[in-house]
Amino acid sequence: MINTKKSFNKILREWGHDVYIQRILPNGNHSNKFERVTTRQVGQSGFTNSDSVQEQQEGLIVNYDAVYYFAGEINPKEGDRIYENYSTRSKNYSLFKMDAVSPVRGRLGKIEYWIVGATRER
Repeated sequence: MINTKKSFNKILREWGHDVYIQRILPNGNHSNKFERVTTRQVGQSGFTNSDSVQEQQEGLIVNYDAVYYFAGEINPKEGDRIYENYSTRSKNYSLFKMDAVSPVRGRLGKIEYWIVGATRER
């Protein structure tokens, strides 16, 4: 049987990169603390996220600028922020807001990894 967690962690090691996550607080503000996590990011392809696709006369339209894959223990939430290429010395970074968060479950319903649809804020 394929071990989903081992396979996903191998993908992160070989193809992933580090980003910073800023968590949203219950009051709607964002935490001042940043978490460094490894992710795999791809372009528009959020078909597994709810509300990610709209059918128009022109065809299907994906509503996200990027799709991220996070390990199961990260527990992202809608409204969290993702900082790409963030550095305290440089202001040349990209900021994304998590709009849709979908768990991918494995054996016995355990969350193996997350798929996140995000839109660019900056």
